[in-house]
Amino acid sequence: MNYLLALIPLAVGFYTSSFVVWLWNHQNKRGAVGTMMLTLITMAVCFYAIFFRKGFE
Repeated sequence: MNYLLALIPLAVGFYTSSFVVWLWNHQNKRGAVGTMMLTLITMAVCFYAIFFRKGFE
C-alpha cells in the first residue's frame, strides 16, 4: 500500500519537473532552480512520511 501512496508524489514531481524544463527554456533560470529545490524538498518530506515515520500506535 505504501508503494501506491508513493506514486502520487512521483506523479506530481514529474509534472513539476516538466514545468522546470519549460522555465529553464524560457530563460527563467532562477525560477527553475527554486521550483526544483521546492519539489525535491517536498518529495523528500513525503517519502519520509510514507516510508520511515512511525504512525500513532
